[in-house]
Amino acid sequence: MPGYIQVSASGLFWENTLFNVAVAAYILAMLSYLVHLFGKKEFGPFASFVLRLAFLLHTAFIITRTINVERVPFVGHFEFGNLFIWATVLVYIWTEWRLKDKYYAVGAFLTPLAVLYIGYLTVVPKIFTSVTISRLHSPLPPVLQSNWLKLHVSASVFGYAGFTLAFAAAVMWLLKVKMGERSSLARALPQTKVLEEYMYRASAFGFLFQSIMIISGAIWADTSWGRYWGWDPKEMWSLITWFVFAVYLHARFTRGWTGRRTVTLVMVGWVAMVFTWIGVAWLLTGIHSFG
Repeated sequence: MPGYIQVSASGLFWENTLFNVAVAAYILAMLSYLVHLFGKKEFGPFASFVLRLAFLLHTAFIITRTINVERVPFVGHFEFGNLFIWATVLVYIWTEWRLKDKYYAVGAFLTPLAVLYIGYLTVVPKIFTSVTISRLHSPLPPVLQSNWLKLHVSASVFGYAGFTLAFAAAVMWLLKVKMGERSSLARALPQTKVLEEYMYRASAFGFLFQSIMIISGAIWADTSWGRYWGWDPKEMWSLITWFVFAVYLHARFTRGWTGRRTVTLVMVGWVAMVFTWIGVAWLLTGIHSFG
């Protein structure tokens, strides 16, 4: 068909195979982290190894898709979601390495989120849309053939990654406090001060990239449409997410807020982030629909 990119059968086979094997490895890593959390400490290094393997397989999938579509796979709900999951796992692996593998428990809360994101990407579109696997990929419209796309989306996925890690730490903090030290699960989790520091650093990381995403998007919009801001639903919800985390970071840094108030803000920020990604795509219309 004219105007479409024809993907070979072998290219499609490797793309689908690598994705499915990566998903299976992510699930195995999640189960291994959970086994570690619930008492089998020897599973920590194994879970970490499997997660790194899953990340490499996921990287191979993204490279294969890049070759198949003849561009960096930054466009559309499925491609953005995969990059977001990939970035989240990358940032977590980096923090695990930086902490000298001391806190495998974080993986027990991060990997379920990654698997949940993957489940959403693979199950929901099949239920609510008529999406089918095709060897045809449409080329990018002119407005997306810009280097600003690469910067804008790259910043976005790393911003979302940081917020996801912060949310995982917030959930751990809440469980630690609610269950008390008499619970074996609570004792397996890092101390609340450690979790608050992890949450703070992850939020700051995500906030930095969310800021870059908003600024680069505004510049890109000005070069494309002659205006910096268009009150598009995704622009608005991205700004809401940014604002919630800005309040949290400001309160933490200047007023020394800790505890339940900060955990609540991080959770609210994560919900706003998820709505920016999923809710806007399905419930609202705009130039970012299903982006």
